Amino acid sequence: MSHSKINASLSILSHIGKLSGGYFVTTIINQAIPFLILPILTRYLSPAEYGNVALFSLYLAISNSITGVSVPTVIAKHFFDQEKEYIAKLVGNAIVVCIALSLITLLLIACCYPFIKTTLELPLVWILLIPLCSLSFIIFSLGLNVMRNARKVTTFAKHQISNTALNLAISLFLIIVLTWGWQGRVWGIILSFFVSAIASLIYLKIKGYLSFIITKDLLKTVTKVVLPLIPNSFQIVVISQVGILFIQYYFTKELLGVYSIGFQIAIIVKLLIDTLNMSFSPYLYEQISNKQKINPVYLTRMFYALAGILISGMLVVNLLSGFILKIMTTPEYYGAREFVPWISLGYVFYGLYVLLFPILIKNENQKFISTVTFLNMFVMIALNYLLIQYFGYIGVAYAFCLTYFMMFVAFFIKANQVMPLPWLKALKIWK
Repeated sequence: MSHSKINASLSILSHIGKLSGGYFVTTIINQAIPFLILPILTRYLSPAEYGNVALFSLYLAISNSITGVSVPTVIAKHFFDQEKEYIAKLVGNAIVVCIALSLITLLLIACCYPFIKTTLELPLVWILLIPLCSLSFIIFSLGLNVMRNARKVTTFAKHQISNTALNLAISLFLIIVLTWGWQGRVWGIILSFFVSAIASLIYLKIKGYLSFIITKDLLKTVTKVVLPLIPNSFQIVVISQVGILFIQYYFTKELLGVYSIGFQIAIIVKLLIDTLNMSFSPYLYEQISNKQKINPVYLTRMFYALAGILISGMLVVNLLSGFILKIMTTPEYYGAREFVPWISLGYVFYGLYVLLFPILIKNENQKFISTVTFLNMFVMIALNYLLIQYFGYIGVAYAFCLTYFMMFVAFFIKANQVMPLPWLKALKIWK
């Protein structure tokens, strides 16, 4: 086969490897900073206070899912098909859509809070700040997405690491110096995203990727992708973090803090997913845009290789989880190890379906994604309830794993229908 075919050339695999290496180093540094200060946070915050931080993070993630966290998907979908001027207008229209969704979310919170305040267990002022924080996060993510698709690895690294460093600097100052407790950690999250959003807007404007020429067609282009994916984004939050609500309701806030630490260790597997997807997703979108040049066997083997990396990462995390807890936390958090195996395995299944995601998006399967994920959200809630009754608090971790497994199966079947790949043939690596 001719090496002129873009995805049949070994140089392309090398290029993906170099990009993944760059993103891996960036992501490792970015994730290592908050992880390395875990001993400080667990010293100054009790498990109950850590539980409050977990609740705020959950509500922020829910707000993100409603206010347009899938907007970067729109940019990625068109980045390799359209001119730079079109992408700039698309980014501007996407931001307008996000502003509108944020205001709607803010209004919904203000109307619903009096009826659900006892369930939320956070004061109204913190809840009202969440949609504004979400808008900042999404604008920041848009900037990162453009950098990633343009393969500006160094620029991407500077922006991402700067956000994390600012987040933690503010948090540590407010927690240690001003003794603000969990509120200091929350302010660190809010202020860092606000500053990073401004930095992203400046970058996009300077590089010519931002134009606020608002048109009906471009708004429709954005909403056509974003609105159907809101249930998908929402269910991702529900599946990954609804266990926080179940533990809070059925057990104690102290256990919630312990669960949150276990979740933070298991989420190292997601670090691998994010790293690989940062380089593989733009590559896959580019390949699907050049269907006549696709080498199916080569592409399938890449999927197998990425899956192997995820499984290996999960095994390493589980082998080291006990040691990590002993050196990074205090004894009252050691019970977190019990949650790690099932959450990390669940993230492997999550990673496998994320790698297939561009196939479905490029083939206009947003409605399928929304339908499946919306149904699985209710499956997740039911599994939590049933498994808690039979297995106690560990049932939350079981439900997490099982739901992502079912998600992976559904997405794999559909992806193979719209773009069949030679899964068995690709296993034959000998002549």
